[in-house]
Amino acid sequence: MGDMFLCVIITKHNFCFSSDVTIGRTRHLLRTLKDLWLLYSLHRKANPGKIMASKCLRGNVQESITRIRKAFMAGVNSVQPHELIKKHLQRNAESLEINKVNYTLKNNVYVIGFGKAVIGMIRPVEDALRNSDGTSHIQEGVISVPIGIQDTFAKKPHLLPTENSIIEIVEGAKNNIPDEAAYAGARKILSLAQKLKENDLLLVLISGGGSALLPYPTPPLTLHEKSELVKSLSKKGATITELNTVRKALSQTKGGKLASATEAEVVTLILSDIIGSPLDMIASGPTVCNTDPVDAAENILHKYDIAITENLRHILDKNASENIKTNPNVSNFIIGSNETALSEVLSSITKTESNCQSVILSSSLSGEAGHTGRKMAGFAANVLEILCGHKDLQISESDLCDLCINDSKPSLMDALERCRKSKTPIWLIFGGETTVEVKGSGRGGRNQEMVLTFSMSIEEKLQASTSIGEVVFLSGGTDGIDGPTDAAGAVTYWSSFNSGIKSQLKEAKEQGLNPDNFLRNNDSYTYFSELSSGQYLLKPGHTGTNVMDLQILLINPFN
Repeated sequence: MGDMFLCVIITKHNFCFSSDVTIGRTRHLLRTLKDLWLLYSLHRKANPGKIMASKCLRGNVQESITRIRKAFMAGVNSVQPHELIKKHLQRNAESLEINKVNYTLKNNVYVIGFGKAVIGMIRPVEDALRNSDGTSHIQEGVISVPIGIQDTFAKKPHLLPTENSIIEIVEGAKNNIPDEAAYAGARKILSLAQKLKENDLLLVLISGGGSALLPYPTPPLTLHEKSELVKSLSKKGATITELNTVRKALSQTKGGKLASATEAEVVTLILSDIIGSPLDMIASGPTVCNTDPVDAAENILHKYDIAITENLRHILDKNASENIKTNPNVSNFIIGSNETALSEVLSSITKTESNCQSVILSSSLSGEAGHTGRKMAGFAANVLEILCGHKDLQISESDLCDLCINDSKPSLMDALERCRKSKTPIWLIFGGETTVEVKGSGRGGRNQEMVLTFSMSIEEKLQASTSIGEVVFLSGGTDGIDGPTDAAGAVTYWSSFNSGIKSQLKEAKEQGLNPDNFLRNNDSYTYFSELSSGQYLLKPGHTGTNVMDLQILLINPFN
């Protein structure tokens, strides 16, 4: 039959053999593959549960993408509200231990909460405070959560309160905007807090989105007036700190006023969605004493040329003259944050990978998503060149600053030196939250836009490189939602072999997609949906938690 081309690939375990052979040599080839399979099987028996990042397993980009996805989900799963509550709240006979502090139980517990992840905290709280006879130390409770959240988690009942829960659930703040439903919930929450006495224990549960779910403007200011005021400040470029300063000054609940409204002992459990987890910023700090100067809000209004109406003047003057009583019995505990998720990503990589280094570089990644994607690509290209021995062991101060990794520089340089010597992979882990400057009419989010920009930039940065290896990059939101889409983010890759370069960008162009057009229109979701049937999108669904975003870089030099 003459010569023929035979190509045998075992993609699952990354064996690849390709050669021009005759039919007469086919049996020899198959025996060789059988021997390789036997060697691999013996290796797996000797190293159970490990994936060797070595020469014999290099180059399987899909396997690398699977591994990086698993690391991301390990981080997300570590900040599930119901699991965090169990870690920080334990029942000891007739006392409740919270972060190693004991509180006496005498049928005196009340529960309030507000935020996107609060719904998942209720069941473990009620379980801990339920007695063996079915009674409970909880007497009453109200939580304010996003509209539709109970329907969203209907297929995940473990994230919802039980049917016989005594906690009232109020849904509101559609599209994360304070509305009348959220206002009604806030009134119920404040009313409950106000009626409690000094022997009562008030558990306050807070997560991201809590500010919009606890709107209670100080009379005579209306909810509409306050919302329009905050919108005007935002459009004029007010920072989040300035916005919160004004919110606290005009609210009956924010800036510590919720805690001041009750005589009960207050214990607040907080799932943070803000860089650095400043207590006074999360949900505008309803149980944290407000330390803003009395004229701070008015100065901000003047700074942005906001007209001070009669209602505003009444409230500002009242704040200046009123001495708000401070509740001395208040404890605030962060039970989960971006750092919690990053630590679990690192732990997951350590457990499942061998012959590699992994480093958490930052939990404060911020700035514009596209710019960050470009800087991340330049950084990744530089790291690959270093690992392959084509550049000196040096990272620019600009990269360190822009990617918020100055404090982690010693750990980074040590890991790079180890990997360069052994020609082994490095995993670099980031967290934080970026923004998108919307100029187009497409669909997308900060994570998808960052990954798309990275995909385009890494191709440019490495187009003339002789380095042999792969770069895989993932960026995703821990809440499972990136912008107005059903994706949490996306993943991309670039890989080089002696035979050429494979990359997601080349894959896209082969399918007739022009990434520049999608990026200009802020249409990263459509791009990733059309690319290879959407296989590079992250779609875990609503996760029930939110501690901002995670970014993971896997850089693997090949010998």
